[in-house]
Amino acid sequence: MSQEDQDLIQLLIDIRNAHTVMAEAINAYLEAKAPPEIKVERISMLFPEDLRALLRFEEKGKWVIIQPRQFLGSENFAKIATIVKENKGQYVSAGKASHFRIPKRAKGDGGTTNF
Repeated sequence: MSQEDQDLIQLLIDIRNAHTVMAEAINAYLEAKAPPEIKVERISMLFPEDLRALLRFEEKGKWVIIQPRQFLGSENFAKIATIVKENKGQYVSAGKASHFRIPKRAKGDGGTTNF
């Protein structure tokens, strides 16, 4: 590998690390200052528009509760479950009250993600 390639790789690593630090600072500020509706909005934006239209989001304690507005079907359910799981959430099976939930504050691989 040439010196130029090594320098480029190091530059990209430095930019990535700086971005991570900035994102953590922004998340910490939002966690402390943002009203609940902003936190719910941030979580809703994790979902593509077509899936978001099928869901209702509400804040409850340390969770954002995600309930279907209609029957999801197996394909949409699987897509939603994947996004929820990637964000440290879970599915709660409770008959008609079944729902997904994502913590407003979830531990990620490299630190804390605040919603």
